[in-house]
Amino acid sequence: MREWKMDSRLQPYIIRSGFYDVYRIGHITLDWGLITSLVERWRPETHTFHLPVGKMTITLQDVVVILGLHIHGLPITSTCDIDWSLLCYELLGVTPPTSEIRGSVISTRWLCHQFSHPPVDLDDTTLKRYARAFILGLIGSALFTDKKGTHIHMCYLPLLRDLTQTSMYSWGSAVLAHLYRELCRASLDGATDIAGYVKLLQLWFWERLHVDHPDIGRPPAPPAAQHLEHDAADDLPAKQLTKDYRIKHYYTRVYQLIR
Repeated sequence: MREWKMDSRLQPYIIRSGFYDVYRIGHITLDWGLITSLVERWRPETHTFHLPVGKMTITLQDVVVILGLHIHGLPITSTCDIDWSLLCYELLGVTPPTSEIRGSVISTRWLCHQFSHPPVDLDDTTLKRYARAFILGLIGSALFTDKKGTHIHMCYLPLLRDLTQTSMYSWGSAVLAHLYRELCRASLDGATDIAGYVKLLQLWFWERLHVDHPDIGRPPAPPAAQHLEHDAADDLPAKQLTKDYRIKHYYTRVYQLIR
């Protein structure tokens, strides 16, 4: 979705659907060291993180505050017994090539290439089609991601038929349930990856624990060749550190605070 810039003409439809706040979050570089440490502290039996300060978890209230998604309303349910080519023609205005559809999923690259550059003169009906495609990409490539990220499930497309009705679904509870399931799977022995809206996990950590969250007003970090300021927390003398040492020291501190 970083390559898919939303056309300004689609903004009213994205707002109407209830996904504008999710879009405004934008791209965030994921801190995989932090996420791995949190996964290690996840307990599937209680759906909570077991931290030295106690048990904590991501709640529906967090989803509302951070993502702005509804947690009340209609459940996110659909069926896969659909002719997906006909559905795409009805709601998106085009029939995808058979090579771009695999079962009930569609190529993310094709969807982005087809709808990322709307023509200049479009009527309201066509703009809605472009808005549906953008929302579908946002849902499939961000909120309900799989481990590969090359295809998007089209089971969400029927829920985008009426964009006003779309905002009445409980998207927030579905996103949280999906993330819970992925955390449970990733915490098992032998798991090497995680899917779902992992960005929510990182944003929640920044908001709730206030450990190493970004500071917008902080000036740029000095280059590695310069001396770092005195670290009062560890009473370390100022020294010239290499980039590798600084990265190792950073992750060690964050990991110890979590554990």
